[in-house]
Amino acid sequence: MLSLQEAIGLDMDAMTSGFGFTPWEADTCPTLEELMAASSTSSPSSSGGAVADQAAGLVEDEEERRRRQRRKVSNRLSAQRSRARKQQRLEELRGTVARFRVEKRELAAKLHAVARHELAVRRQNARLRAEAAVLARRLREARRLLALQRLMQQLRSRRPQPGAGSGPGGAAFPPAAELGLASLMTY
Repeated sequence: MLSLQEAIGLDMDAMTSGFGFTPWEADTCPTLEELMAASSTSSPSSSGGAVADQAAGLVEDEEERRRRQRRKVSNRLSAQRSRARKQQRLEELRGTVARFRVEKRELAAKLHAVARHELAVRRQNARLRAEAAVLARRLREARRLLALQRLMQQLRSRRPQPGAGSGPGGAAFPPAAELGLASLMTY
């Protein structure tokens, strides 16, 4: 059996050393069970209250245990719902990422096609500009030739008839002038 000193864990000698006396000797110290039995037999009306208090305490403890259990279950379910919501959101985000990747590939393909088309248009544009430059040069030369031909025609029409001219061969202009005009007509 445990003595009161052992149950409480106090050093009674240290507590009573300043008073000069102890209420009981160490070997006559009552045990905890003896003290509990003495307190329950000394007041029968308080023992009924103690039992009621003890029963009320047990009911409160049981109710507290049930509340904790309900809270634990509620927290577990709440955490489970939270994990489910997070998982659903994660799946939605993964779906969005997949859609964006497909859209990115489609846009990249369209961009590549547009870039190829732009390159083809630039090449065609460069070819057409070069062709336009050649045609413009040919048009200028054709106009110059036409102007020279008209000039030659006018010179020939002003030339006197053979035998009516004042020089050898009856030409109004020397042959060197005609050669100069002819050299302007070639390109």
